[in-house]
Amino acid sequence: LIFVISSSLLAQSRLAYTEFGFGVGTLNHSGEIATTTSTSALIEEARPNFMAFAKRNFNDWFAMGVIGSYGWTVAEDVNHDHQNRGLSVSTTMFQLNPFLEINFLKFGKYHLDRKFTIYTRVGAGFLAYDPTPEAANVYPDEFEIRPDAYKSLNTFIELGMRFRIGYSSILTVGVDIHNSGVDDLDGIIHKQAGLQGKNDTYGGLNVSFSKALF
Repeated sequence: LIFVISSSLLAQSRLAYTEFGFGVGTLNHSGEIATTTSTSALIEEARPNFMAFAKRNFNDWFAMGVIGSYGWTVAEDVNHDHQNRGLSVSTTMFQLNPFLEINFLKFGKYHLDRKFTIYTRVGAGFLAYDPTPEAANVYPDEFEIRPDAYKSLNTFIELGMRFRIGYSSILTVGVDIHNSGVDDLDGIIHKQAGLQGKNDTYGGLNVSFSKALF
């Protein structure tokens, strides 16, 4: 729907062009197990995230598109605040997120001399996740265990840089953070509603390559 609307509205725009790309990144999440963001914990628990995207650049400044990705995260108590509790989790995630992208510097079809721009993306969309929690001994009484597959609406923001590496070739490097919309991304949740925390978050560093169809 995004591409149909944008194509019809901008069919006559000399600045408009379509872009297709793919990339790979890292994923970490924050929740009841992953309670810290130390460098050592982030490196120890980073896992891959694979993505593909398509977008319609309206002009030098604005674009809309959709990005799909598949990856997974892990978290272990031993890397965070509760080192003796013995909980760990592995969570696979699939996402499909429409987004709006804004360039802070003119970049695109008629700007071959402009080799880079800073950009931001904001979006929201579908999240399917499948946590597999484990306990070295027993699960604490205060937690309800929630394995298996679920779905949610996530929101995200991304900030990064785009580099023109050829006439129609673009390299993008960015960092994103997502609000999962749920508190059980790590497969556990407090039984008492009053003790349930804020929504779990996740994100990472992404590197992607794309081709512009001028």
